[in-house]
Amino acid sequence: MTSGDATGGPLAGTVVIDMSRMQPGAFCTRFLADLGADVVKVEAPGGDTTRMWFGGEIAPSAVALHRGKRSMTLDIKHPRAAEVLNRLVAQADVLVESSRPDAMAGLGIGYEQLSGVNPGLVWCSITGFGQTGPYRELAGHDITYLGFAGVLSTLADVDERPFQPQLLLGGPVCGLMAASGIVAALAARARTGRGCQVDANIGDSVLWLMTEELTRAARGVPAWDLETPARRVYLCGDGRRVSVAAAEPRTWALLCRGLDLADLGKQPGGPPEAKAETERRIAAALATAPAAHWVETLGAAAVAPVNDATDLASDPHVQARRSVHTIDAGSRTDQVVSGPLRFSTGAGWVGEASAATYSDAGADTDAVLAGAGFSADEIAELHRDGAIG
Repeated sequence: MTSGDATGGPLAGTVVIDMSRMQPGAFCTRFLADLGADVVKVEAPGGDTTRMWFGGEIAPSAVALHRGKRSMTLDIKHPRAAEVLNRLVAQADVLVESSRPDAMAGLGIGYEQLSGVNPGLVWCSITGFGQTGPYRELAGHDITYLGFAGVLSTLADVDERPFQPQLLLGGPVCGLMAASGIVAALAARARTGRGCQVDANIGDSVLWLMTEELTRAARGVPAWDLETPARRVYLCGDGRRVSVAAAEPRTWALLCRGLDLADLGKQPGGPPEAKAETERRIAAALATAPAAHWVETLGAAAVAPVNDATDLASDPHVQARRSVHTIDAGSRTDQVVSGPLRFSTGAGWVGEASAATYSDAGADTDAVLAGAGFSADEIAELHRDGAIG
Protein backbone atom coordinates (compact mmCIF):
# COMPACT_ATOMS: atom_id res chain seq x y z
CA MET A 1 0.00 0.00 0.00
CA THR A 2 2.98 2.30 0.43
CA SER A 3 3.56 5.06 -2.10
CA GLY A 4 7.30 4.75 -1.68
CA ASP A 5 9.98 6.55 0.29
CA ALA A 6 9.29 10.27 -0.20
CA THR A 7 11.77 11.67 2.30
CA GLY A 8 14.38 9.01 3.02
CA GLY A 9 13.70 9.46 6.74
CA PRO A 10 14.14 6.82 9.45
CA LEU A 11 10.49 5.70 9.21
CA ALA A 12 10.64 5.11 5.44
CA GLY A 13 8.56 2.05 4.58
CA THR A 14 6.33 2.44 7.65
CA VAL A 15 2.63 2.67 6.71
CA VAL A 16 0.40 4.74 8.99
CA ILE A 17 -3.40 4.79 8.77
CA ASP A 18 -4.59 8.11 10.18
CA MET A 19 -8.24 7.97 11.22
CA SER A 20 -7.94 10.83 13.70
CA ARG A 21 -9.82 14.10 13.67
CA MET A 22 -8.68 17.55 14.76
CA GLN A 23 -5.22 18.77 15.74
CA PRO A 24 -3.62 16.23 18.13
CA GLY A 25 -3.80 13.31 15.71
CA ALA A 26 -2.93 15.55 12.78
CA PHE A 27 0.20 16.81 14.56
CA CYS A 28 1.15 13.23 15.42
CA THR A 29 0.91 11.91 11.87
CA ARG A 30 2.43 15.12 10.44
CA PHE A 31 5.50 14.37 12.57
CA LEU A 32 5.55 10.71 11.50
CA ALA A 33 5.34 11.79 7.85
CA ASP A 34 8.27 14.16 8.39
CA LEU A 35 10.19 11.14 9.67
CA GLY A 36 9.51 9.36 6.37
CA ALA A 37 6.35 7.36 7.09
CA ASP A 38 3.73 6.84 4.37
CA VAL A 39 0.65 8.35 6.03
CA VAL A 40 -2.78 7.56 4.60
CA LYS A 41 -5.41 9.88 6.03
CA VAL A 42 -8.78 8.13 6.17
CA GLU A 43 -11.46 10.77 6.56
CA ALA A 44 -15.21 11.08 6.25
CA PRO A 45 -16.69 12.01 2.87
CA GLY A 46 -16.40 15.78 2.64
CA GLY A 47 -13.13 15.83 4.55
CA ASP A 48 -11.77 16.32 8.03
CA THR A 49 -12.98 19.32 10.04
CA THR A 50 -9.51 20.88 9.73
CA ARG A 51 -10.11 21.28 5.99
CA MET A 52 -12.79 23.98 6.45
CA TRP A 53 -12.68 26.45 3.59
CA PHE A 54 -12.09 30.16 4.13
CA GLY A 55 -13.50 32.28 1.32
CA GLY A 56 -13.21 29.39 -1.11
CA GLU A 57 -9.58 28.67 -0.25
CA ILE A 58 -8.03 25.67 1.45
CA ALA A 59 -7.89 26.21 5.20
CA PRO A 60 -4.37 27.02 6.42
CA SER A 61 -4.65 24.28 9.06
CA ALA A 62 -5.33 21.70 6.36
CA VAL A 63 -2.18 22.54 4.41
CA ALA A 64 -0.03 22.90 7.52
CA LEU A 65 -1.13 19.63 9.11
CA HIS A 66 -1.95 17.35 6.17
CA ARG A 67 0.83 18.10 3.70
CA GLY A 68 2.70 15.03 2.51
CA LYS A 69 -0.14 12.67 3.48
CA ARG A 70 -2.27 10.71 1.06
CA SER A 71 -6.02 11.00 1.56
CA MET A 72 -8.92 8.63 1.07
CA THR A 73 -12.51 8.95 2.21
CA LEU A 74 -14.49 6.26 4.00
CA ASP A 75 -17.80 6.30 5.84
CA ILE A 76 -16.81 4.31 8.92
CA LYS A 77 -20.47 3.71 9.80
CA HIS A 78 -21.12 2.05 6.43
CA PRO A 79 -21.70 -1.73 6.54
CA ARG A 80 -18.67 -2.26 4.29
CA ALA A 81 -16.28 -0.09 6.31
CA ALA A 82 -14.90 -3.06 8.25
CA GLU A 83 -14.14 -4.87 4.98
CA VAL A 84 -12.15 -1.90 3.71
CA LEU A 85 -10.28 -1.35 6.95
CA ASN A 86 -9.42 -5.03 7.35
CA ARG A 87 -7.59 -4.97 4.04
CA LEU A 88 -5.90 -1.63 4.73
CA VAL A 89 -4.75 -2.69 8.18
CA ALA A 90 -3.39 -5.99 6.90
CA GLN A 91 -0.64 -4.00 5.15
CA ALA A 92 -0.20 -1.24 7.73
CA ASP A 93 2.13 -0.79 10.68
CA VAL A 94 0.29 1.90 12.66
CA LEU A 95 -3.28 3.13 13.07
CA VAL A 96 -4.03 6.46 14.77
CA GLU A 97 -7.56 7.36 15.88
CA SER A 98 -9.17 9.94 18.14
CA SER A 99 -12.66 8.59 18.77
CA ARG A 100 -14.27 8.39 22.18
CA PRO A 101 -13.08 5.39 24.22
CA ASP A 102 -14.70 2.19 22.90
CA ALA A 103 -16.54 4.03 20.08
CA MET A 104 -14.70 2.25 17.26
CA ALA A 105 -15.08 -1.11 18.97
CA GLY A 106 -18.83 -0.50 18.92
CA LEU A 107 -18.62 -0.21 15.14
CA GLY A 108 -16.72 -3.48 14.87
CA ILE A 109 -13.47 -1.74 13.91
CA GLY A 110 -11.77 -1.34 17.28
CA TYR A 111 -8.33 -2.41 18.39
CA GLU A 112 -9.30 -5.95 19.39
CA GLN A 113 -11.01 -6.59 16.04
CA LEU A 114 -8.35 -5.10 13.76
CA SER A 115 -5.35 -6.39 15.71
CA GLY A 116 -6.82 -9.81 15.03
CA VAL A 117 -6.23 -9.11 11.35
CA ASN A 118 -2.70 -7.80 11.97
CA PRO A 119 -1.18 -8.80 15.34
CA GLY A 120 1.78 -6.51 14.68
CA LEU A 121 -0.42 -3.43 14.41
CA VAL A 122 0.50 -0.47 16.65
CA TRP A 123 -2.78 1.26 17.49
CA CYS A 124 -2.64 4.75 18.98
CA SER A 125 -5.80 6.11 20.62
CA ILE A 126 -5.74 9.89 21.16
CA THR A 127 -8.37 11.32 23.50
CA GLY A 128 -8.86 14.23 25.84
CA PHE A 129 -8.33 12.42 29.14
CA GLY A 130 -7.37 8.86 28.28
CA GLN A 131 -8.94 5.40 28.13
CA THR A 132 -9.45 5.14 31.90
CA GLY A 133 -10.36 7.41 34.81
CA PRO A 134 -13.43 9.47 35.78
CA TYR A 135 -12.76 12.13 33.12
CA ARG A 136 -12.48 9.70 30.19
CA GLU A 137 -15.82 10.78 28.68
CA LEU A 138 -15.38 14.53 29.21
CA ALA A 139 -15.19 16.84 26.20
CA GLY A 140 -12.92 19.85 25.99
CA HIS A 141 -10.71 22.22 24.07
CA ASP A 142 -7.18 23.47 24.69
CA ILE A 143 -8.11 25.66 27.67
CA THR A 144 -9.84 22.65 29.29
CA TYR A 145 -6.62 20.65 29.45
CA LEU A 146 -4.38 23.59 30.32
CA GLY A 147 -6.62 24.36 33.27
CA PHE A 148 -6.81 20.72 34.40
CA ALA A 149 -3.03 20.28 34.29
CA GLY A 150 -2.21 23.46 36.23
CA VAL A 151 -0.68 25.27 33.27
CA LEU A 152 -3.21 28.12 33.27
CA SER A 153 -2.47 28.88 36.90
CA THR A 154 1.20 29.43 36.00
CA LEU A 155 0.19 31.96 33.33
CA ALA A 156 -1.61 34.31 35.72
CA ASP A 157 -1.34 38.07 35.18
CA VAL A 158 -0.51 40.64 37.88
CA ASP A 159 -3.98 40.19 39.36
CA GLU A 160 -3.41 36.42 39.56
CA ARG A 161 -6.10 35.84 36.98
CA PRO A 162 -5.21 32.95 34.62
CA PHE A 163 -5.26 33.85 30.95
CA GLN A 164 -5.49 31.69 27.86
CA PRO A 165 -2.41 31.71 25.61
CA GLN A 166 -3.07 32.61 21.98
CA LEU A 167 -1.07 29.58 20.81
CA LEU A 168 -2.66 26.15 21.07
CA LEU A 169 -0.44 23.99 23.28
CA GLY A 170 -2.34 20.80 24.07
CA GLY A 171 -2.71 19.52 20.51
CA PRO A 172 0.94 19.81 19.46
CA VAL A 173 2.26 18.45 22.77
CA CYS A 174 -0.14 15.51 22.69
CA GLY A 175 0.74 14.86 19.04
CA LEU A 176 4.43 14.60 19.90
CA MET A 177 3.67 12.35 22.88
CA ALA A 178 1.57 10.11 20.67
CA ALA A 179 4.31 9.92 18.05
CA SER A 180 6.85 9.07 20.76
CA GLY A 181 4.62 6.27 22.02
CA ILE A 182 4.19 4.93 18.49
CA VAL A 183 7.93 4.90 17.82
CA ALA A 184 8.52 3.14 21.16
CA ALA A 185 5.85 0.55 20.33
CA LEU A 186 7.42 -0.04 16.92
CA ALA A 187 10.77 -0.64 18.62
CA ALA A 188 9.13 -3.14 20.98
CA ARG A 189 7.44 -4.87 18.03
CA ALA A 190 10.84 -5.31 16.39
CA ARG A 191 11.78 -7.46 19.41
CA THR A 192 8.50 -9.27 20.08
CA GLY A 193 6.70 -9.29 16.74
CA ARG A 194 3.54 -7.97 18.37
CA GLY A 195 1.96 -4.55 18.37
CA CYS A 196 0.00 -2.89 21.16
CA GLN A 197 -2.46 -0.11 21.90
CA VAL A 198 -0.99 3.26 22.91
CA ASP A 199 -3.13 5.47 25.16
CA ALA A 200 -2.16 9.09 24.37
CA ASN A 201 -4.24 11.95 25.74
CA ILE A 202 -4.08 15.70 25.95
CA GLY A 203 -4.57 15.93 29.71
CA ASP A 204 -1.57 13.77 30.64
CA SER A 205 0.53 15.31 27.87
CA VAL A 206 -0.01 18.85 29.15
CA LEU A 207 0.43 17.66 32.74
CA TRP A 208 3.90 16.47 31.70
CA LEU A 209 4.79 20.14 31.09
CA MET A 210 4.33 20.64 34.84
CA THR A 211 7.02 18.09 35.74
CA GLU A 212 9.27 20.46 37.70
CA GLU A 213 6.48 22.67 39.00
CA LEU A 214 4.56 19.78 40.59
CA THR A 215 7.55 18.50 42.54
CA ARG A 216 8.49 22.01 43.65
CA ALA A 217 4.93 22.66 44.83
CA ALA A 218 4.82 19.34 46.69
CA ARG A 219 7.89 20.45 48.65
CA GLY A 220 6.46 23.90 49.28
CA VAL A 221 9.09 25.57 47.11
CA PRO A 222 7.81 28.80 45.47
CA ALA A 223 7.32 28.90 41.72
CA TRP A 224 10.16 30.20 39.59
CA ASP A 225 10.43 33.98 39.38
CA LEU A 226 11.43 34.05 35.73
CA GLU A 227 10.93 37.73 34.86
CA THR A 228 13.84 39.84 36.06
CA PRO A 229 15.74 42.67 34.35
CA ALA A 230 18.13 39.98 33.08
CA ARG A 231 15.34 37.84 31.68
CA ARG A 232 12.59 39.66 29.81
CA VAL A 233 11.59 41.18 26.47
CA TYR A 234 12.82 44.65 25.46
CA LEU A 235 11.90 47.09 22.70
CA CYS A 236 14.69 48.12 20.33
CA GLY A 237 15.30 51.24 18.29
CA ASP A 238 13.55 49.98 15.16
CA GLY A 239 10.33 49.04 16.95
CA ARG A 240 11.16 45.35 17.04
CA ARG A 241 11.80 43.39 20.23
CA VAL A 242 14.49 41.07 21.52
CA SER A 243 14.37 38.50 24.28
CA VAL A 244 17.12 38.81 26.87
CA ALA A 245 17.88 35.68 28.91
CA ALA A 246 21.18 36.61 30.57
CA ALA A 247 20.32 34.43 33.52
CA GLU A 248 23.84 33.24 34.42
CA PRO A 249 26.75 35.34 35.71
CA ARG A 250 28.70 34.85 32.48
CA THR A 251 25.89 35.97 30.15
CA TRP A 252 24.94 38.83 32.49
CA ALA A 253 28.51 40.11 32.39
CA LEU A 254 28.56 39.88 28.58
CA LEU A 255 25.26 41.77 28.38
CA CYS A 256 26.43 44.57 30.66
CA ARG A 257 29.74 45.00 28.82
CA GLY A 258 28.02 44.93 25.43
CA LEU A 259 25.58 47.66 26.52
CA ASP A 260 28.32 49.71 28.18
CA LEU A 261 26.66 49.11 31.55
CA ALA A 262 29.51 47.30 33.30
CA ASP A 263 28.82 49.27 36.48
CA LEU A 264 25.67 47.19 37.00
CA GLY A 265 27.96 44.51 38.42
CA LYS A 266 26.43 41.24 39.58
CA GLN A 267 23.06 39.95 38.46
CA PRO A 268 20.21 42.25 39.41
CA GLY A 269 18.63 41.73 42.80
CA GLY A 270 17.62 43.74 45.78
CA PRO A 271 14.44 45.73 46.31
CA PRO A 272 11.91 46.35 43.53
CA GLU A 273 13.17 49.93 43.09
CA ALA A 274 16.68 48.70 42.28
CA LYS A 275 15.36 46.12 39.82
CA ALA A 276 13.21 48.74 38.13
CA GLU A 277 16.19 51.06 37.71
CA THR A 278 18.32 48.26 36.21
CA GLU A 279 15.51 47.39 33.82
CA ARG A 280 15.13 51.06 32.83
CA ARG A 281 18.85 51.36 31.98
CA ILE A 282 18.89 48.17 29.92
CA ALA A 283 15.77 49.29 28.05
CA ALA A 284 17.30 52.69 27.31
CA ALA A 285 20.49 51.09 25.97
CA LEU A 286 18.67 48.61 23.73
CA ALA A 287 16.47 51.40 22.34
CA THR A 288 19.52 53.01 20.72
CA ALA A 289 19.91 50.42 17.93
CA PRO A 290 17.84 48.00 15.83
CA ALA A 291 17.03 44.52 17.07
CA ALA A 292 19.23 42.87 14.41
CA HIS A 293 22.25 44.78 15.71
CA TRP A 294 21.78 43.49 19.23
CA VAL A 295 21.19 39.91 18.06
CA GLU A 296 24.42 40.05 16.07
CA THR A 297 26.54 41.67 18.77
CA LEU A 298 24.99 40.19 21.92
CA GLY A 299 23.98 36.71 20.81
CA ALA A 300 26.50 35.18 23.21
CA ALA A 301 24.68 36.99 26.03
CA ALA A 302 21.46 35.11 25.16
CA VAL A 303 19.88 37.93 23.17
CA ALA A 304 17.59 36.68 20.40
CA PRO A 305 14.94 38.13 18.08
CA VAL A 306 11.27 38.13 19.00
CA ASN A 307 9.67 37.11 15.70
CA ASP A 308 6.04 37.02 14.82
CA ALA A 309 4.68 34.48 12.35
CA THR A 310 5.27 36.76 9.36
CA ASP A 311 8.95 37.19 10.28
CA LEU A 312 9.86 33.52 10.35
CA ALA A 313 10.45 32.86 6.66
CA SER A 314 12.96 35.74 6.46
CA ASP A 315 14.85 34.90 9.65
CA PRO A 316 18.44 34.04 8.60
CA HIS A 317 18.64 31.03 10.91
CA VAL A 318 15.32 29.66 9.66
CA GLN A 319 16.52 30.14 6.09
CA ALA A 320 19.88 28.45 6.72
CA ARG A 321 18.22 25.38 8.24
CA ARG A 322 15.34 25.38 5.74
CA SER A 323 12.95 25.25 8.68
CA VAL A 324 10.22 26.92 6.62
CA HIS A 325 9.58 26.02 3.02
CA THR A 326 7.02 26.45 0.25
CA ILE A 327 4.88 23.60 -1.03
CA ASP A 328 2.40 23.11 -3.85
CA ALA A 329 -1.13 23.12 -2.45
CA GLY A 330 -2.92 22.64 -5.74
CA SER A 331 -4.40 25.99 -6.71
CA ARG A 332 -1.80 27.88 -4.69
CA THR A 333 1.51 27.60 -2.92
CA ASP A 334 1.83 27.84 0.84
CA GLN A 335 4.55 28.31 3.41
CA VAL A 336 4.79 25.52 5.97
CA VAL A 337 7.04 24.56 8.86
CA SER A 338 9.48 21.72 8.21
CA GLY A 339 9.98 18.83 10.60
CA PRO A 340 12.05 19.78 13.68
CA LEU A 341 14.57 16.91 13.51
CA ARG A 342 17.61 16.29 11.28
CA PHE A 343 19.38 12.94 10.85
CA SER A 344 23.01 12.70 9.80
CA THR A 345 23.74 10.36 6.88
CA GLY A 346 26.72 9.82 4.63
CA ALA A 347 25.07 12.06 2.06
CA GLY A 348 24.26 14.87 4.50
CA TRP A 349 21.34 15.73 6.74
CA VAL A 350 17.95 14.06 6.25
CA GLY A 351 14.87 15.84 7.55
CA GLU A 352 15.16 19.26 5.95
CA ALA A 353 12.41 20.70 3.79
CA SER A 354 10.73 18.15 1.55
CA ALA A 355 8.88 18.68 -1.71
CA ALA A 356 5.71 17.17 -0.26
CA THR A 357 2.46 18.48 -1.69
CA TYR A 358 -1.05 18.76 -0.34
CA SER A 359 -3.82 16.28 -1.23
CA ASP A 360 -7.48 17.28 -1.16
CA ALA A 361 -9.84 15.06 0.84
CA GLY A 362 -10.24 11.74 -0.99
CA ALA A 363 -7.80 12.57 -3.77
CA ASP A 364 -5.95 9.27 -3.32
CA THR A 365 -8.87 6.97 -2.48
CA ASP A 366 -8.72 4.78 -5.57
CA ALA A 367 -4.92 4.57 -5.55
CA VAL A 368 -4.79 3.59 -1.87
CA LEU A 369 -7.43 0.89 -2.33
CA ALA A 370 -5.72 -0.46 -5.44
CA GLY A 371 -2.48 -0.66 -3.47
CA ALA A 372 -4.34 -2.67 -0.82
CA GLY A 373 -5.40 -5.19 -3.43
CA PHE A 374 -8.89 -3.97 -4.38
CA SER A 375 -9.74 -4.50 -8.03
CA ALA A 376 -11.15 -1.75 -10.23
CA ASP A 377 -14.57 -3.43 -10.09
CA GLU A 378 -14.47 -3.63 -6.29
CA ILE A 379 -13.51 0.04 -6.03
CA ALA A 380 -16.33 1.04 -8.39
CA GLU A 381 -18.76 -1.00 -6.32
CA LEU A 382 -17.64 0.69 -3.09
CA HIS A 383 -18.25 4.06 -4.78
CA ARG A 384 -21.74 2.97 -5.86
CA ASP A 385 -22.54 1.67 -2.38
CA GLY A 386 -21.50 4.98 -0.82
CA ALA A 387 -18.82 3.42 1.38
CA ILE A 388 -16.18 5.69 -0.10
CA GLY A 389 -16.42 9.23 -1.47
